[in-house]
Amino acid sequence: MSTAEPRPLSRTRRVRFRPYNVVFPARRQAPGHRRALMPSADIRIALVHLGCARNLIDSETILGRLGAQGYAVTGDVAQADVAVLNTCSFIGPARAESERWIRDLLAAKRRRQLRGVVVVGCLPQKFRADVERKFPQVDAFLGLSDYSNIARVVEEVLKGRKVRDGAGGRAVQGQVEGPRWLQTPRSYAYMRPSNGCDHDCAFCIIPAIRGRQRSKPLEVAVAEAQSLVAQGVREIVLVAEDSTGYGTDFGPGGPRLPDLVEAMAAVEGLRWLRVMYAYPNAFPWRLAQVMRAWPNVVPYLDIPIQHISTPVLRRMRRGGSRDSVERTLLRLRQEVPGITLRTTVLLGHPGEGVEEFEQLLQWLAEFRFERLGAFAFSPEAGTPAGADPERCSADEAQERVRRVLEQQARIHAEHQRARVGRVVEVLVDGRERADALARTQADAPEVDGLVRVADAAGTLTAGDLLSVRVTAAEGYDLRAEPCLSSAPA
Repeated sequence: MSTAEPRPLSRTRRVRFRPYNVVFPARRQAPGHRRALMPSADIRIALVHLGCARNLIDSETILGRLGAQGYAVTGDVAQADVAVLNTCSFIGPARAESERWIRDLLAAKRRRQLRGVVVVGCLPQKFRADVERKFPQVDAFLGLSDYSNIARVVEEVLKGRKVRDGAGGRAVQGQVEGPRWLQTPRSYAYMRPSNGCDHDCAFCIIPAIRGRQRSKPLEVAVAEAQSLVAQGVREIVLVAEDSTGYGTDFGPGGPRLPDLVEAMAAVEGLRWLRVMYAYPNAFPWRLAQVMRAWPNVVPYLDIPIQHISTPVLRRMRRGGSRDSVERTLLRLRQEVPGITLRTTVLLGHPGEGVEEFEQLLQWLAEFRFERLGAFAFSPEAGTPAGADPERCSADEAQERVRRVLEQQARIHAEHQRARVGRVVEVLVDGRERADALARTQADAPEVDGLVRVADAAGTLTAGDLLSVRVTAAEGYDLRAEPCLSSAPA
C-alpha cells in the first residue's frame, strides 16, 4: 500500500482467549489505477479472515496482492464475485469454524450469489486431501505461500478453470512480506520476524503446518519496519510462532532477537515496539538490557508457559521445569522494572490430574500475572498428546479453564484498581461514541484491556499518543481523562 493511499480505520476488535473473525471492509482503489489482469472494473473480491495475528499478516498480503492487480475488495460477501477464505486449523474448533465458513460460502455460490470460492491457508496446507474430499465444489485450494499468484488464481476461477496444487505462489521463507493492505487501525501493525517453529510440543501441529524456523535477514526485517512506520504505524507488534527463536537458523554469530529488537527500536518514528510469543526456555537475556535501554521498546512480554507442573511440562515436551520457568519469570521482573508479563496456560493436557491442576491454580494465585489467557486441551491427530488417553474429559478441562479465568479476573481487577489515579501514556486505536479507545504499554492489541478516554469533542483519533489520568477501573478496562497539559503526539 502506498503511503499516499488512505488507510481504513477499522473498529477495534475486542477478543479475549479466542480467535477473532472478521470480513475486511471495502477498499477504494487509487485514482487512475489500471487493472492488470481483469478487463472489467466490476469484479469484487470478499476476503474472509480467520485465525491469529500471524494469519492476519497473510490476509493483509492477499489483499495487497489483489489490490496491486486492480481488484476491488468488498466487506459484503453477497456483493462479491469471488470469496477468498483464509483458514485456521490450529485446533479442532478452529477447523470446524473454517469448515462452517466453507459450507456457507458454497451455499452462496449455489444461490448464484458468488461465482467462485477460493480456500487458502492453514487448513488446505495440512488437511488438503480431507477438505478436497469434503468440499469438491470449492474452486481452488491454496496452501501457505507468499500468495504472489493469488490474483492469477482468481482470474482462472472466474474463467471456470481448475487451479493446480501449489498455484498460490512461492513457498514461505525468510523473505519480506508482499505488499500488505493493513487492516489494523493506524495505531499499530503486526510484523512477523520469522516463520515456523523448531519446537516439538506434544500438543501442537504448528510445525507440521508452518514448517521449521525460517528467519528474515536483519536488514530485511528493519526495512519492513521502516515501511510500516512510513505508512503512519505508531506501534509494531512482533508476532511469530517463537519470537525468541529468531535467528537460530542463521547459525553461530548470526543476529538474534535482541539484535533485531535493538535495530528496529532505532527506526525513526517508531513509538512503541512490542514482543509477543516468547518461549520461556533458553531466553535471550540481552533482550532485557535492550528493553531497559530503549524507551520505545515497551516493558511488556508475552511468554506462554502452558503449565508449571514439571511432570506435565515433560508430557507436553516443553523442556525445562517448574524451577527453570520460575527463574526466568522472576529474573524478568528483576531486570525489567515495571514489566507486564502475559502468559497462557493449557488445561486438561494428558498427565494433568487434579493434583497438578491445583498446583498450577495455586501457583498462578501467588505469581499474579498481569495478563493471562487459558485454553482447554484439544487432542490433535498426529501429535503425541493426541492419542494419549491419560487425560480428563473435555467438560472437566473446560471447568478448569473457568476456574483459572475466574481467579485471574480477580487478580486482573486488583492490578487495574492499583492504576487508578496514575498518569499513563496511551495510544489511541479508535473511537466508540464519546470515548477514544486506547491502550497503555501494558496492553497488547486484540487480547488485553482498553482505556476509555473521555473525548466528547471527538478530537482524538487512531494513532494519537497522549498522557491521561486513570479515573476508574471497569472490569478488564480503565476509564481516563486527558491530562490538561497533554496534547496528542
